Amino acid sequence: MTSNEREPSNVVRFFGQLLALPIVAFVHSIEVIIRTMQGVQQVSNQGMRVMAGPQAGSGMAPETDIAVAQQVSGSAIPTADNAGVRDEITNQEEKPLTTNGDCTSGQEKDLHDDMLKLVRYKVLFVRREYEVAFPEQEDLVSDNMDGSAFTAWKIAEFIQNLAIKDPANIPPTHIAVPQKWIDKSYAQEYWTDSEKGGYLSGIPHEDKKYLRVYFEVLERYPREKFKYEEQQIRVLEEIRDKL
Repeated sequence: MTSNEREPSNVVRFFGQLLALPIVAFVHSIEVIIRTMQGVQQVSNQGMRVMAGPQAGSGMAPETDIAVAQQVSGSAIPTADNAGVRDEITNQEEKPLTTNGDCTSGQEKDLHDDMLKLVRYKVLFVRREYEVAFPEQEDLVSDNMDGSAFTAWKIAEFIQNLAIKDPANIPPTHIAVPQKWIDKSYAQEYWTDSEKGGYLSGIPHEDKKYLRVYFEVLERYPREKFKYEEQQIRVLEEIRDKL
């Protein structure tokens, strides 16, 4: 075959390759798109397994799960090294809070209404090594107040009721000296019996800051309406009797 005869065949082959180029490029781009979609689907599945938690099961190794979760959330995930710290923080958050205010730990402490409220309360002394819970009491509260006001009221009332006016005639309902205070000889100057304790006549002034009040609202009752007519008639009768 001469060179003149080979030239047309080479030209035909060259043009054939030019025509096949777009098809090859198209097929290659389709493969790239398919691989990209598979990668996105895999990352999505890994993220869903991380958010679903360990109970949902995962085919990846724990290290891979943690790495994917870090990429999804942008923050570090606790591992076995700091699991103890995480559990401790969780336990602290789950502990109920106790306060003298209006926050509760299961009991109702809301005094913000004008209804008649049956309140059960207990005065506490929280100084270290001398902790005491004094006898429980109940009272009807009609005022609209918050927990701090109720606490201040009952502490002042408690201190006032400790005073003994007649040492020879102490009612049996008076608060006795706690046994823990007797064992530790605490505040002996406020004992009616310097040896056995007897009744408590007060608390050292510098230790009154350790008094607290625990309380809960047991029930609420609607208050009776004012009877203005009957009051007016009673006043008129008193005026008539004086005249």
